[in-house]
Amino acid sequence: MTRYHNLSRAPLVRLFLALIALALVYALTLAARNGLADLYARPAKNYLQDRRDEDIALTETEWQAIDVNLRRALDLAPNDPVTLTELARLHRIQLESESLDRAEFERSGESSIEYYEQAAVLRPTWPWGWSSLAEVRYELYQETGTPYHQALIHAAHFGPWEEHVQRLVAELGFDTWASLSADARQAVLNTIDRGLRRQPAEIDAIIGSEQGWQTLCRDMLPLAASRPNGGRPDNLSSLRGHCESLTAQSPSEPAN
Repeated sequence: MTRYHNLSRAPLVRLFLALIALALVYALTLAARNGLADLYARPAKNYLQDRRDEDIALTETEWQAIDVNLRRALDLAPNDPVTLTELARLHRIQLESESLDRAEFERSGESSIEYYEQAAVLRPTWPWGWSSLAEVRYELYQETGTPYHQALIHAAHFGPWEEHVQRLVAELGFDTWASLSADARQAVLNTIDRGLRRQPAEIDAIIGSEQGWQTLCRDMLPLAASRPNGGRPDNLSSLRGHCESLTAQSPSEPAN
């Protein structure tokens, strides 16, 4: 009886072992593909980073070589957000070329946006991706659209204390202030408030003038009043203090 029972279980054991073997083969295949993808991607990423660090423009041949290698890497590992981000940056570099006509400019910009959006799906909490996406949309004059506003909001939310993100959100947000939704304006105000605590000189340089600060200070109060309980993640204490100091420094109007 026991011997028959053991024999009846043998096919199940073989099936179980076969499944384990298939899983191991799949894991090894995936590891090999990822390793091969890295062989293509790493030199391309490093070269691109070196050129950015040295502020040296890529030649057309260099650009094409990096593009080919990153695409090969993406074919082997299609869900790699880092490779997608590098492709987005590579296509965004094209926007700096003065030789592009409008159609080529739009095409390169939209390609960059597409790669950034794919990377954002895979890595939605990465603030640099969102801030870079906002920057490309800004360069394509898409500042009135919801996708631009959402990119600013996500960048501010996921990178509240990242100094580069603070500067970019503040710069883009202030430059397109009139076109922003209420939520995007609030995100920009929150970023500027935190920036005043972390890097006040840099934020002040971005806003650039007393008139610019007055615009933000003027619009801050009705924006807060339009939200339940102010609707603020914090009380914007640094920004409010800055606004109050500007008011105190302004010369009083002469009496009639």
